[in-house]
Amino acid sequence: MGNCFCKQKRKMTDPPVVAVIGSTGYVGKCVMPSFLNSLKDGKLKELRVLTAPEKLNSEIIQSYVSAGAKAISVDYKQVSSVTTALNGVDVVVSTLGLGEGVEDVRTQLLDALVAAKVKLYFPSEYGANHYKFLNYNHPLFEGKRKHFKQAKERGLNTIRMLTGGIMESIFGKLDCVSGVLTLAGNAADIPCAITAERDLGPFILEAIFLAYSDIAKCPDEIEVYSDMKTMREYANGFDKVSGLVTQIEQVPLEEFKAEYEKSAKPFVKLLMIMFAEGAFDFSNATGNQLLNPNETVWKLKRIEEYAKETGGMPWKDGKAQ
Repeated sequence: MGNCFCKQKRKMTDPPVVAVIGSTGYVGKCVMPSFLNSLKDGKLKELRVLTAPEKLNSEIIQSYVSAGAKAISVDYKQVSSVTTALNGVDVVVSTLGLGEGVEDVRTQLLDALVAAKVKLYFPSEYGANHYKFLNYNHPLFEGKRKHFKQAKERGLNTIRMLTGGIMESIFGKLDCVSGVLTLAGNAADIPCAITAERDLGPFILEAIFLAYSDIAKCPDEIEVYSDMKTMREYANGFDKVSGLVTQIEQVPLEEFKAEYEKSAKPFVKLLMIMFAEGAFDFSNATGNQLLNPNETVWKLKRIEEYAKETGGMPWKDGKAQ
């Protein structure tokens, strides 16, 4: 966990005005249902979704509007446009993904956040704790680290939410051809934190409420997860439902790294290295107890539920034997 970003307590009684950037992307669509429910329940004073002009009348944006959100068209290349959209906003949650021009958007966004005097900023993270493993030289991680550092340097109260792998996505990225799960090093027996799509929103919201009500109680780095088991345990859980027997093949880590360096360095292979080196091991994380102590706020989705949903076959290349 990181250090608290501010020692000064700020008590706020009114619900916050929250803006979401990237609400039509994968993570954005995961968190919006929870945000809309909080708006309906009066836990948010206002919910804005910032979007490019061409998406303003899209079906998904209009569904948010129908549920009570306010959609605002912005030109991300113009700081003044983003600043105007953020005037009066207390909290900004970014779920921006990758893509051409995203680096410029991030830079413009920081300028707008400062100009609009936004109180809390949640940059787009929602993954492994790559801050503990600075040797992972990938544009995705380098961009996030740079952005977080710049946000802090600008004086923004910035919180990074680290969620491990997303349950409904990560297993489909793994190589399990014909029932053989190939992993690097000792990854099969190292804890791997995963967070369900439906738990992303509640985790972020609870962090918002905590920091907004008493900013000194909230650290600038929060690790959370829905479930945390080893890959071997996950595979066994899927096998119980599918009736199959997944074989695990472990490639020596140094050999795997050498092959990764020789190849085009696909991100999925980097993930395999990260599993083996513990980047998804949140064993010392305190975020769950901070935001959802003993699951008293909401019940988390466990791997057993996901196994039933997928028939025990979440692997992209898995085949019945």
